[in-house]
Amino acid sequence: MAENGPIIDMTPEGEFTGPKPPHKWLVFLVRLAMFGVALVLIGVMFWAAVILVPLILLMALVGAVFFMPAAWRPFGRR
Repeated sequence: MAENGPIIDMTPEGEFTGPKPPHKWLVFLVRLAMFGVALVLIGVMFWAAVILVPLILLMALVGAVFFMPAAWRPFGRR
């Protein structure tokens, strides 16, 4: 008997059978890994904000004092 193509499985009710669903524990592990990665990214972004925001404010203050007109400078030569 020659094979003419793929075999299409059907149930006795006439519905097609699909691929087997993935194991529930595998889906759980993938979701847990995705949650862990998201949590790490949120932590890194929070850490960066806590470190960078005060640094940016300090740099803005230094820049404002450095570029301030001489008459308004709180210290240094006038």
